[in-house]
Amino acid sequence: MTPVRFAHIGGSVIADHRPVSLAVARALAETYRREGIHEAKNGRAVAALVCADRAQSLAVAVTAATQWRQAAGWGDPDSADR
Repeated sequence: MTPVRFAHIGGSVIADHRPVSLAVARALAETYRREGIHEAKNGRAVAALVCADRAQSLAVAVTAATQWRQAAGWGDPDSADR
């Protein structure tokens, strides 16, 4: 069983240890995506896959949290983090 690294719960993105804002989650997903590309280019397939998995998990959580916030009436989903 593979642990879920990031999740969406009630309009929040939950990281490994705590909730993070949508902006932080998006930036972290992009960081993992870029690191995965770097690792793949350098022949480190396992590291590339781990990074890709984390980037994808974050992207899914961000999308779900954004949709939840919009359904809850937030015109700007990021404003819920302010």
